[in-house]
This record gives sequence, C-alpha cells and structure tokens, in this order.
Amino acid sequence: MDFVIFILASIGIIILVKFFRSRNLAKKLEIIRNYWGAIPEDVFDVKTATLFFVLNKTDFIENSYQLDDSTWNDLDMNEIFKLLNRTITPTGAQYLYYLMRQPVFSRETLERREKLFNQFSKNQELREKIQLFLLPLKEKNAKYLPYSLWKPLPEKPVYANVLPFFSFLAFLVLLLSGLKVIHFGLIIVVFVINLFIRLFIKKRIQVFIYSLQYLGVLINVANGISTIKSEGLKDVQNHLIEKLHETKSIADKIFSLQFKDDAGLIEYLNIYFLLDIAGFYTALNKIKKHLDDLRDIYRTVGYLDALISISSFRQEYQNFCFPSFSEDKNIFRVEKIYHPLLQKPVPNTFQFASKDILITGSNMAGKTTFLKTFGVNSILAQTIHTCMAKKYEAPILKVISSISRSDNLLDGKSYYLAEVESILELVKASELTNVHLFLIDEIFRGTNSVERSAASIEVLEYLANKKDFVFVATHDLQLSEVLQTEYDNYHFREQVNDDGLFFDYQLFDGISTTKNAIALLDFAGYPKKITSGARSRIKND
Repeated sequence: MDFVIFILASIGIIILVKFFRSRNLAKKLEIIRNYWGAIPEDVFDVKTATLFFVLNKTDFIENSYQLDDSTWNDLDMNEIFKLLNRTITPTGAQYLYYLMRQPVFSRETLERREKLFNQFSKNQELREKIQLFLLPLKEKNAKYLPYSLWKPLPEKPVYANVLPFFSFLAFLVLLLSGLKVIHFGLIIVVFVINLFIRLFIKKRIQVFIYSLQYLGVLINVANGISTIKSEGLKDVQNHLIEKLHETKSIADKIFSLQFKDDAGLIEYLNIYFLLDIAGFYTALNKIKKHLDDLRDIYRTVGYLDALISISSFRQEYQNFCFPSFSEDKNIFRVEKIYHPLLQKPVPNTFQFASKDILITGSNMAGKTTFLKTFGVNSILAQTIHTCMAKKYEAPILKVISSISRSDNLLDGKSYYLAEVESILELVKASELTNVHLFLIDEIFRGTNSVERSAASIEVLEYLANKKDFVFVATHDLQLSEVLQTEYDNYHFREQVNDDGLFFDYQLFDGISTTKNAIALLDFAGYPKKITSGARSRIKND
C-alpha cells in the first residue's frame, strides 16, 4: 500500500512539475510573441542603447564608416532606432544602435545579414528558440554589461588577497558556534565586520559588480543558443562554441554575483561570507585573460537579438524593398520612396539626371523631409539591407548632412559658426575617395544675405560635378538661377485658398514660383495690418 502511495505521489509530482513548466513556457512565449511585428511597451530607451557604442567608438564593424553625431541628429536617427527596436535584451538594443551607427561598404556583410533576416522571418520555431534563451538577459541591469567588457577593469588590490581568510573565518565561526564551542554572538560580530569590509570594497567596484552579475548570464545564454539544431545558424554557433571553450568556467566563478541586491537570504550570505566580492576578484584575472572572447560573445548574442528585431520590423512595415547597389556611381533611382516616421507618407518616384540637385519650394512644402528621406533610406540600405521604397538603386554611399544647426552655448559657438564647421566637413569629405551623399538645408542661413549668397555659390560650385551626390534645399531662388549649369533644379509646390494651404509633397522639375511666408502669417492669425503691410513692401521693392 505504501509503495502504491509513493508511486502515485511521484506521478503527481511529475505531472505538477510538467504543468508548471508548461505554464512557464507559455508565459515566456507570450512575452516573445508580443515582440513580433509590433513595438513592445517595455522597450529599452535610447540612452541604454547607446552605452556599448559610447564605450566602444574605436571598435568599427569591418568595412564600415561611423555616422557622425551631427548627421545622426539631423536625420532624427534616434527616432528611427526606436521604430526598429523590438529587441528582447539590452544587449540586443545596444548592438542594434551600434550597427545603425556604422553603415557598411561590404555587399557580402549585408548578404550575410539578409540570410539571417530571411531565416528569422520564415522560421518561427528557430526564432523563438533563440528568444527563449535570450530572456534571462531581459533584465534592465543587464545594460551595464559593456562596463565589464570595454571599461578598464580594476586591478586586484593587495587587500583582496586576505578576503578568503575572512570568508573562511566566517565559516569557522558559524561551524564552531553550531557545535557550541564558541558563543553564538560571535556570528553577529563577524557579520558586522564583513558588512563593513563589503561596503568599503563594493562602493569602489559597484558598476563592475552590476555588469558582472550578467556576464555569467550572457555566457549561459550563448551556451544555450549554441545547442540549437539549425543548419542556417551553424556559422554563428561554431563561432560561439569556439569562444565559449575558455570562458564557460567564468560563469561558475561569478555565480554569487548573479542575484539581485534584494534577493533576501542570498544577500545576507553575500554579506556574511563575502561571496560576491570574493567571486568578483577570483574571476577578474580570468575575465582579463579572455576579454576578447567575452567581447565576441557579447557581440554575437546582441547581433542575433538585433537581427530578429529587424525581421520583426519588416513584418509590420511590409512596404519595403531590398536595395540594389549600382556599380555605376552616377545612378540614383528610387520608386515610391518614403520616410518611415511619417504616419501618412507621400511616396516619390524619381531618377536623377544629375548627381547634383537644388530643391526650392515654400515653407512646409517638403524640402527638408525629402532630404531626410534619402539620407535615412541610404543608411537603412547599408545597415539593415532594407529601404522604405518599392525600388532603391544607388551606389554604396557615405552620408553626411548639414541640416539642423543651433547655437552651442556650452562651446561658445554661434549658429553661424556651427554652420561653417558643418559645411567644412562636407568640403573636406569631397576630397576623399568615397562616394558621398551630401544633404544641405538652407546653406549659411545664419548670416547676412549678401555674404550668404556669395559664400553659398562658391561652396556649392566647389562641391558640384565631382564623384559625390549633392542634394541642396533652399529658399534662395538666386542660387537656383546662378547655379543652373552645375545643378538641376526641382521644386515642391502648394495651393493656397480661403480654406488654407494644401501640399501634395510631390517633386517637380524646375525652380519654384510660389511663396507662402506671408500667407502662413495670415493663417496663424497675425493682424491684417502686419500682413497687408508686408505685401505692400514687396510690391514697392
């Protein structure tokens, strides 16, 4: 009878364990599936995502260039990043940001990424297996991982050599008090001593403690991904297996760090036995020895999460194409290209007869958005092999812009000086061997009209008729007239009636013939005396 009860109890326990495992798996899959084809609610912010890039600016992706801060900000790339980011882990978000900051020149690199995009889009089982292994890295504090891998690790201080003695003393006091050889109160004395030792040391290495908490998790995640059976993932897995060979043992050494500060009993054990501090210094030398391997593991895990994120983005935004990179460095063809941040974008189809174009048009007609559309899509083409268009054909380009300038009070720079420096970067870049896409909005608008016009003409003549594409948006119709030999003219237009201003956001040949600055004053509610007076002045001039 007892045997039967034992068997039934065992079966019941097995069923319960399976039930709870199944329910846990279902919850995890629900989290994962909420990330697919939509922006999840709990995405990691841009500040978190920049950490790897900021600590690692000298570590370039092979055959790539680094987008400068000015161009990144001009093109609202933080907002583009937010649109793309459906990563599960801070590591994935950080790698995605790093990848977006470094467009590549290599078609082979983009083709390798595309193969994985394709797999993750079509093979739900593979994608979800990877994401299940990624989930332990989902914790917010995992964002500190780059600190342990790219910031200089602290040297092991002399006093760290006596930590094992205090840990052993704590164990000995606990044992002897349990055997009633010494008074129980000594446990409290040792606890207080070790508490002060821990506080003294921990405040010096706190940021590394945070990051190392998740280094072991990262290693375990990579190990899990390496066990998935998939032919398409073989190259990535073999790379991980090679790097894990010498680093697996690090996860064991920092086991005591892999708990949150509010983990209750574990926290008291860490205080009493100095487990986390001792574990940190024990692992330190091995981490330094295998730092390159650990960095590769971080990159690879982040890379997979980032690529799954892009596959998810494509699932939601299906009006995209794969870029075609032309060997002919004079071709730039687009069909139904649009800006991904616009809720109701108006696509444009165009083939440029010249590499250098001047775009005129009234306020709000779409000139700046047009420049940004081309800049953003060129970057997307060379990072995630995706363009928001029906067709995109262009050479491999390096994008540099001068669009949004402002006074820099901290550096003591005026608006105009910031603009001068920004345009100078384009002038210098034009003398290099790369083919560039230069995007210029309202050149030298920060100074007087006479000097602005003269300087603008000279700079634009200097940039024209070279290997680069130069797209310029301006209100200054004189530039369009003077530079007709060097630049092809295009414009945006609007319609004005009693109901307001209407824009079609389509690009047309030729120079703009419309103006709307005073009409905008009317619609904004300016007094008639001001607007009618302004119109009279124009007639009299």
